[in-house]
Amino acid sequence: MKQKMLKIIIVIVTALILILIAWYILFMYFDIGPAFPLIHTIAVEVYPSSGVVSESEPLMALAESEEMAKEIAGQYGIVFVSFQNGVATYDTDEDPEQVIARGEDNGYPTLYLNYQKSLYDSSMPQEEEQ
Repeated sequence: MKQKMLKIIIVIVTALILILIAWYILFMYFDIGPAFPLIHTIAVEVYPSSGVVSESEPLMALAESEEMAKEIAGQYGIVFVSFQNGVATYDTDEDPEQVIARGEDNGYPTLYLNYQKSLYDSSMPQEEEQ
């Protein structure tokens, strides 16, 4: 009876260990599942000012095709620059925020500011190399 109970306990403990190892591997290497409870996490600060509007292509919109992207440019009176992977970029001499507001007032497809973001905040002083 004692040997049978010992075997059952060993099987249960082994199964739990294997489950924890699989959970750890899936979370850490494949980003699947909830966080492993013993993993140390850190908070990351996001600098909203780290995005700078592109000078050559300050506006962008989601479009299903290049023809649709060109139609959006015609509605707004802006210059179509490029279309790739469902995203169209545009150039304008006007203030981009005023163009976006005009489109919202007229019910045109939504335009967005085309931010170029950086992993690091470029306005913060960089450490000097020694």
